[in-house]
Amino acid sequence: MSRSSDGGGTFMSLFQAFREECRRYAKQKRLSVNDKSKTYNMSQNEANAEQLSAEGFSELVQEFDTFICGADGLVWLREGVITDASKLINQLVDNKKQVIILTNDTTTTRADHEKKLVDHRFSPKITKDLIVTPGLIIANYIKNSASCSGKKVYIIAAEGVQDELKDRGIEYFGQGPDMLELQGKEVIVLNTDLAVKREEVCAVVVGFDKHFNYKKMMKAANYLRNPNCLFLATNDDATFSCQNQDIVVPDAGAIVASVSKASTREPVIVGKPYLPAFEFIKSKWKINESRTMMICSRISTDVKFGRDHGLRTLLILNETQQLDELEKLRSTGQVNLLPHYYATSIASILP
Repeated sequence: MSRSSDGGGTFMSLFQAFREECRRYAKQKRLSVNDKSKTYNMSQNEANAEQLSAEGFSELVQEFDTFICGADGLVWLREGVITDASKLINQLVDNKKQVIILTNDTTTTRADHEKKLVDHRFSPKITKDLIVTPGLIIANYIKNSASCSGKKVYIIAAEGVQDELKDRGIEYFGQGPDMLELQGKEVIVLNTDLAVKREEVCAVVVGFDKHFNYKKMMKAANYLRNPNCLFLATNDDATFSCQNQDIVVPDAGAIVASVSKASTREPVIVGKPYLPAFEFIKSKWKINESRTMMICSRISTDVKFGRDHGLRTLLILNETQQLDELEKLRSTGQVNLLPHYYATSIASILP
């Protein structure tokens, strides 16, 4: 009996392994780009962080219809535009590829982003209509929400969000400084007035706001006591991409976390790497995931965005420690954050 049981167990183990291999092979064939593709054996769920050369990238470009470029740290920084970024984008446009610029930056408007690209000789085909921001996604979300009809939105957010809400005729308040009042040497907190009543507010939108303070956090938490009030966040990036690596510049994530803690509510986060950003792009451009590549410079938001939503991913290294980070991800088994490809710089993949 013991022998028979062992033999059966061995057979079942081999059978299960064979079935798994068949499933894997079928999946690879189903997700392959085309029969001649050099990447036929690498599905969207398997990434090896293979280094790309200029020749390799040139061949790879032909296998995709759409390129989503994670702008933050790849196309621009807060201080300006990345060297060679225009050459990369223009190469894709010249190859008649659909290019979409995806950013979590809400500090400026899409029109301002477009002007920045024009000033730095990007293709005139890259207009603001091809730039996707959290503000744009949120404005569309609220505009299509029946619960927000005729109601107001409380915002802790920058100009990029305000501009999109205004463009769609959505009434909002909360922008700019909102200081706590002083009574002698005491700060008045408990008597903070909610000038707009809780039932009049259909959504609280939280993102980066240089005027953020305790009073704004308190107002947001009180509006969110209404369970029917939407809690929307632009993104949860901890810090901005910044040329000066010696300083930390906190991003929206720190503000969102404080409001979430105070309100005991979890927000719907619309920016990278979350689903609303992908759904917005897929709905608007009808992209085919198997023929779409994400080119980016941040692992935690951009590579994750691509991997989570079935896209091929190309990471452009912008810091020396990123290569070490790839090795660490591989050695610790966090392969879900590995890009399919990487390049040492934009220049290294240009003709």
